[in-house]
Amino acid sequence: MKKFTLIMIGVLLVMCSANLLAQNVKIGYVNSDRILAEFEEAKEAQRKLDVEAKKLEDEYRGMLGKLDSLNRDFERQKMIMSETRRKTKENEITQLQQSIQRYQVEKMGPEGEIYRKQAELVGPVLEKIKAVIEKVGKGNKYDYIFDTVAGNILYAEPVHDLTDKVLYELKRNE
Repeated sequence: MKKFTLIMIGVLLVMCSANLLAQNVKIGYVNSDRILAEFEEAKEAQRKLDVEAKKLEDEYRGMLGKLDSLNRDFERQKMIMSETRRKTKENEITQLQQSIQRYQVEKMGPEGEIYRKQAELVGPVLEKIKAVIEKVGKGNKYDYIFDTVAGNILYAEPVHDLTDKVLYELKRNE
């Protein structure tokens, strides 16, 4: 019975210690969507990325338009084409289809040009934002700072919203 009592006292001490430690944890949060929408460097990087994406999209649409045109012409004329001409046109269509597929992978795929451009343009801005969030967190002695955009915070007191402080620091350093 003494052993059980000692174990229970030990468990209670551990629970009380954990509770006291939890009361000293300082937690804040930011809204990264708002930071990206209001931080001029982020908006400029996004504008540049949008221009690049538009160029690639226009080029891609042009290739699809050319393929569509080739297919329509081929379908209309294949009955009157010689065997050699038909084979040549089929090869031309196949080559263009393969070219379009390569373009998709090289330009828009996971390792493609648009993602490299995004890393080049947006990456440094995100690093800057992260550094400022860390600065605000350390300066205000926060143990954790979460992002509301991730969807993991269902409720938080507005007093713990550090978004304005982060935006102030970012704009101050521009």
